[in-house]
Amino acid sequence: MSETMSCPSCGHDDLTAGVIVGRSPGVKFKASQGLAGDLTGTPLTSGVFNHTAPARRCGECGTVVVLPER
Repeated sequence: MSETMSCPSCGHDDLTAGVIVGRSPGVKFKASQGLAGDLTGTPLTSGVFNHTAPARRCGECGTVVVLPER
C-alpha cells in the first residue's frame, strides 16, 4: 500500500516512490563534511554490498525525501 505525501519544499502532491542506492559502506547523513568521509554519520541505507533505502522524489522541484525503515 502506497500513501501519497506532499513535497516538503514546494508542496506538490503525490511524490514518486522509489529507492536511493549506494555501495559499501553505504549512504550516510552528516551535518558537515569531515576527514572520516563516508565512514561516519547516520546510515540512511541498509544492505551488504548494494545499499538501498526507501525514498520519494518530487517531479516538480526534484527534492528527495528518504523514508525511515519500518
